[in-house]
Amino acid sequence: MAKLSDLQALMEAKFTDNVDTICKKCGELQSACVCATLHTIKERDSYFLGINEEKASGKDITKCGIFFESKTAMQEILKETKKKLSCGGSLEQSAEGFWLILQGRHKEALKTLLKARKFKFKK
Repeated sequence: MAKLSDLQALMEAKFTDNVDTICKKCGELQSACVCATLHTIKERDSYFLGINEEKASGKDITKCGIFFESKTAMQEILKETKKKLSCGGSLEQSAEGFWLILQGRHKEALKTLLKARKFKFKK
């Protein structure tokens, strides 16, 4: 007959298998997931941002990036720009960094806001 402590030890044992699950954010396997990768954070004067006005689903958007900032810093920048420009927007995470996407045409206004935060732009 098994002892009570042996049965408790078996019940508390954690069994794992090495099955690769699918990431809920990006749809890739966990081993190839880009969501969990940490982005390199660079100094603001060491890289240049590109800014474009595009059409997406028949609507005008302004896309700016690639930002090499932390996620919390990007959320703060997004919040401030949405408030100042009175528009909607979101962050898009890529393998290299973050893209700032705003609804509407805000190229020049966004450029002046980000220059005040010490960002540089491509010509």
